[in-house]
Amino acid sequence: MTAARATHDARPPLAHTGGFGEPTCVECHFDNPPRRGEGLSLGGLPERYAPGSLYRLEVTIADTAARAGGFQLAVRAAAPPNAGAQAGTLCAASGRVAITEDTTGVQYASHAGAATADSLRWELMWRAPAEDVGPVVFHVAANAANDDDSPLGDQIFVEAVEIRGQESGVRDQGVSGSGCQGCACRSPHTHTLTPPDP
Repeated sequence: MTAARATHDARPPLAHTGGFGEPTCVECHFDNPPRRGEGLSLGGLPERYAPGSLYRLEVTIADTAARAGGFQLAVRAAAPPNAGAQAGTLCAASGRVAITEDTTGVQYASHAGAATADSLRWELMWRAPAEDVGPVVFHVAANAANDDDSPLGDQIFVEAVEIRGQESGVRDQGVSGSGCQGCACRSPHTHTLTPPDP
C-alpha cells in the first residue's frame, strides 16, 4: 500500500461534516465543490423521534462514478439553548463503522476504512435522547472517490436532515431489542466494534 493510499484510506479528521460551521471533506479532497442531493442518502430516520428509542440508520453513496468512498456523520441539537450539542448516542452496527467522541462530547461516526465501489453503504445505530430536546439535525459528508491515490478528482457530497421529537400519542418507530452488537447505546462513549464471526 502506498503512503498516499494509506493516508486516504484513513478515517477522516473529526468535525468535518459541514454542520455548525465545520468544514467538509473538501479540506483534503479539494478538486470539486461539495454537492447536495442525489449522490448521498441517509435512511432509517423516523419522521419524529421517540425519546430513548433506537433507530438503525444507513448511509449510502449512490454516485455511480465512485470507485471508493467514505463518510462522516454527527447528530446534534438543532435549536437553542443546546444547539450544536450531542443529541442521543451513536453506535457502530459493524466493524465497518467507527464512532469517536471529540473533546466537546460530540460523537462522529465514520467509515473505519475506505470502502470499494461495491460496498458504499454503512449501517449504524442511533439512540434518541432520553428526553425531547427539540429538533435534532444529522449532518453527513461523504467522499465519492475515484481511487487514484490522490486528493484530486473526488466528489464530496453533504446532507443535513432535521427531525423533531415525537408528538404525544404517536407510536414509536424504533428498532426492537435492547441495542446493537454489544453496545446498549444508552450513554455517550467511544468505541469501534468488531464484526461478528461469519
